[in-house]
Amino acid sequence: MTQTALRTPAGLPTSIGALRALLRDGELTVPEALTVQQQALREDRWHCVVHVPELPEVPQDASLPLAGVGVAHKDIFALPDRLPSCGADGPPSGWSATRHATVVQRLTNAGAPPLAMLGMAPFAGGATAENSAYPPMHNPIDPVAAVGGSSSGSGVAIAAGLCYASLGTDTAGSVRMPAATCGIVGLKTTHGLIPTQGVAPLASSLDTVGLLARSSSDVMATLSCALTAAQARKLHATYEAAQRDGLRIAVSWTHANPTGELSPSVAQALDSLSCALNVPAERSIKDLRELQRLAEISLYAEAASVHAPALRAGTQLPALVRNLALTGSVMPVTWYLDARREQSGRCQEFLSTALADADILLTPALPRGVPDRKIVTTTSADFQPRELVAMFSWMSFVNYLGLPAIVVPIGRDMGGRPISVQAIARPGNEGLLLAWAQQVEQRWPDAFSSLSPSNKERNQTCLK
Repeated sequence: MTQTALRTPAGLPTSIGALRALLRDGELTVPEALTVQQQALREDRWHCVVHVPELPEVPQDASLPLAGVGVAHKDIFALPDRLPSCGADGPPSGWSATRHATVVQRLTNAGAPPLAMLGMAPFAGGATAENSAYPPMHNPIDPVAAVGGSSSGSGVAIAAGLCYASLGTDTAGSVRMPAATCGIVGLKTTHGLIPTQGVAPLASSLDTVGLLARSSSDVMATLSCALTAAQARKLHATYEAAQRDGLRIAVSWTHANPTGELSPSVAQALDSLSCALNVPAERSIKDLRELQRLAEISLYAEAASVHAPALRAGTQLPALVRNLALTGSVMPVTWYLDARREQSGRCQEFLSTALADADILLTPALPRGVPDRKIVTTTSADFQPRELVAMFSWMSFVNYLGLPAIVVPIGRDMGGRPISVQAIARPGNEGLLLAWAQQVEQRWPDAFSSLSPSNKERNQTCLK
C-alpha cells in the first residue's frame, strides 16, 4: 500500500505504536503529544474540522493503552457538554442524548479524548462530503477528487495526518466510502458490536459505528479500546488465529447491477490481486440486487421515522435527507416489515453461499474508482447519478446483512487516486479482517502502487 500522501502532525511518528514508544521512553509527554495534535486540527486547511473543544485534563500516565493518541470523530457523537451538529444545525428533531456517547467515553478512558469533531454529510444522509452549510471539503490525495460520505471529515483528517484514528458511522458504506476515496483503512464493525448510545440515528437496523485510520494496526489499537474486555479478547484471539492458520479467501468482482461495473483500472488491479492470491474462481453473490433493494427499503423507512417530526412540522431539511425521508414515508409499510422479517434468513443464506468455504469474501470497494467531485455532487452541472450510485453499490447490502467489512487500499490508478478492495467476514470476525488488511500492507506494499501503461505487462503476469 502506498503511503506517499499520508501525513502526520509535525514531529510525531506516523503510527500509534511508534508514538506510544516515544511516550514510554519518556521522549514525549502525554500533554505535549495531545497539544501538538490538537494544534494541527485547529490549523485544518481541508475544511474537515467543525468543532475543537478545550483540551481536557488527562492523566499523565503513559501506560494507558491510548495515552497521547490524538483522535477526532465524526460530528454525530454526543460529548459530555455538547450535542452533535450532524452536519446541520443540530441532531434530528426529537432526538437528544441521555448521556454522551459510550464509545467516545471508552476511548477517553483509554487515554484518547476527542480533540475535534469532524464534518459530515447532513444527518449522515449522503454518499459524499456534499454539504451546502459548510465550505467544500478537500481530498488530501487530490483536491479535484470526491470525498466519500457520510463520515467525510474522518477520511480527510486521517489522510491529511491530523489525527491517528477517527470514529465514524456506517449505514450504507459511510465509513468505507471515505476510506476508499482517501486511500486509508476503514472498518465497518458487526452491527451492534459497538454501542450506539449517544450516537444520532439515521436507520437503526443499519447504523453501525466504525473506525478509520492509516493502517490496520492503528485500527486494531483503537478498536481494542472501543470494545468491552471480553470483546477485545475475542478480537485478539481471532486475529492471532488468522495470522497463525491463514485465511481462506473468495472473490466476487461482478455485480448484478450495471452501476457496479468495474472501470478498466479497477478491473486490472483486482485481477492482479486474484492472481497473486491464487484464488481459483470468482463466485457470484446470490440475489445481490434484491439485497440492495431490501437495504434501500430499510434505509428509507427508518430515515422517515427519524425525521418524521421535522416533516410534520415543515422544518427545512437538506435536500438529500428530505428525499430519503419523503420516499420512506410513502412506501407501503409491508415492504419494510417484509425486509425486516427476511433479514436474518438472508444473512444466513449469504453465509452459507458466498462464505460457504471461505473466511472472507473480497469485493470491489469503489467499482469506478475515485470520481471527480463535480461528477457526484448533486447540484453540479456535471452531476452523473449513476456514478454516485456506483459509490455504494458494493456496500449497502453489507449493512442490511449486519456483517463486518473492511476497505483497504491496494494501489493507485493512472491519475494517482487510490484503488481499494472490500473484505467481508462473518459476524464478530473483525480480527480476521484486520489480519487480512495487515497481510495486504506487509506482503504487497508496492505491488499495486502503479497501474501506468508501462507497468501493464508486469501486472498482467501476476505478482507473486
